[in-house]
Amino acid sequence: MHSSNSSLQTDTENGISAAPARSDHLRPWLPLIFGATAYLTLIGRISSLLRDADIYWHIVVGQWIIDHRAVPHVDPFSFTMRGAPWITSEWLSEVLYFAAFKLAGWPGPALLAALSASVAFFLLTYLLLKRLPNVPVMILVSGGLVLTSFHMLARPHVLVLPLMVLWANALVEASEERRAPSFAYLPLVTLWANLHGSFTLGLALIAPFALEAIWTADKSARVATALHWLRFGALALVAACITPYGPESILVTLRILNLGPVLSTIGEWRPALGFDGFNPVTTCFFAGMAYVLYSGLKLPPIRVAVLLAVVYQTFAHVRYVDVCALIAPFFIAGPLAQQLASSQSLNRKIVPASRKALVAALAGLVIATGVIVATKDHAPPDAPRAAVDKLKQLKCSRIFNDYYFGPYLMSEGIPTFIDSRAELYGPVFLSRYVRAVSLEDLADFVKLLDEYKIDAALMFPLTPAVALLERMPEWERTYSDETAVVYIRRMRGANSESRN
Repeated sequence: MHSSNSSLQTDTENGISAAPARSDHLRPWLPLIFGATAYLTLIGRISSLLRDADIYWHIVVGQWIIDHRAVPHVDPFSFTMRGAPWITSEWLSEVLYFAAFKLAGWPGPALLAALSASVAFFLLTYLLLKRLPNVPVMILVSGGLVLTSFHMLARPHVLVLPLMVLWANALVEASEERRAPSFAYLPLVTLWANLHGSFTLGLALIAPFALEAIWTADKSARVATALHWLRFGALALVAACITPYGPESILVTLRILNLGPVLSTIGEWRPALGFDGFNPVTTCFFAGMAYVLYSGLKLPPIRVAVLLAVVYQTFAHVRYVDVCALIAPFFIAGPLAQQLASSQSLNRKIVPASRKALVAALAGLVIATGVIVATKDHAPPDAPRAAVDKLKQLKCSRIFNDYYFGPYLMSEGIPTFIDSRAELYGPVFLSRYVRAVSLEDLADFVKLLDEYKIDAALMFPLTPAVALLERMPEWERTYSDETAVVYIRRMRGANSESRN
């Protein structure tokens, strides 16, 4: 393995530098082309960026933080868990989304998410071009755009994508050079830890690349290399704890993973692999596998293990598609460069595009943004607005709600029975809720309504529990549309006029 990596480094450094330089007018523009493609594609469908209801509660929490000039430590938003311990490891993202919303309305959070995603693809393209020729970079980045297309949402995870790209590149580059990453990258971890809980993945990636660097180092340098990586890892852990919650932010990830089987009932934690129609994950995976089988591309053993772990998590959970798209290319870039070195004669030095051309391109993006924002519908789709207005008219206070209606209720200042903060509710409560609304435990659904003194229900029309409410004499349907249905207890009063 030592000799293999030495060859890799020699080929990718000496072989490339020895190649004759030639003009390449496309190369300087590729980062901007892919960044602009990502940006324009996303802002061209602003309503799609806002389709996840979680954006409601993230903005609400951001407003709460600004109003109280503090971060929450207990739940202030539900009536089932009010006062229970709860922290938000995404507090900075939530403040940014709230600020964007206050500044520009619904286009604000969407534009913020689109800008972050475009910067991530700009950086991915730029950094890969340092290792690879144009065509492989274009294929890898295009695959990333396809892979992430259905998970680009105005949510905190999108704001850390540029940090994820820089971090992965730093670890891989340091490992290939048999050294520890520069301490200059440590602030990335601190920023990441305040933006989104996925910073724990960044910490986890340190171990395999440290092991690779140690294993491929000269025997006389292995101890020193190990100590350097150990120091970097320890400082990265300290940097990750520089949040309003200290090390408790790390525990949020463990709480989510400890949800067990009920985790798979949450949309972004469901499997991404599928064969029913076009599936970008399946398509990209089989395309990559076909190339490996055809070309004989080989990776060092540790890279194979890390890549397989990322691919497995991507198949198992939708939320990992971003990780696979933006960090997996760095795992294969070095070995792929070695494979292509014998036939590559292009100088990989990136000559910056002219400043005037860049200014003109950016001005064009600004103009396109203005036109698109002025002509597109911006409101998040499928919110139960009319149904919630009806609940307000009826002055209902304890509402049994469908899981995905919780964020909208939070935005309307209505305490929730349940919402998207799965780690707050825990596996026991979530499992009980899922079994109840699916009527796997019919008796417990009725028990929940009485136990929590529920006076109204806000449900999807096709939720199984709706069929039971329809048949229960003490419950009356007062509103329904294609988005939501509202039921109230008849004992609340006899003013039937107000219920029709």
